[in-house]
Amino acid sequence: MTQTLADLPDRLVQERGFPVVHDAMRAGDATFHAGWTLHSAPGNASDTAREVMTIIYYADGVRIMDPIDNPARQADCNQIFPGVKAGELAVSSMTPLLYRKGKR
Repeated sequence: MTQTLADLPDRLVQERGFPVVHDAMRAGDATFHAGWTLHSAPGNASDTAREVMTIIYYADGVRIMDPIDNPARQADCNQIFPGVKAGELAVSSMTPLLYRKGKR
């Protein structure tokens, strides 16, 4: 049996009992979910670019993965954390600290 990304929701339901929710979104809608939530959108069939905004929160003190395991993550890392090397704190001008618990 060939397995594709399109097969994944059915496989997760059958093999793991994970719920799958389908819901249409319109321009201006927002979705909030945990970072490990599988999600997708159909291809953009229009001539206009689909504009999105993503906000990801992570704990103060997180370090860049060592080693970064694929080219897509490396490209994201280079863009979001310019000049930051694997093993260093995940801090850049694009990732401001929003909250610090206690004193350091």
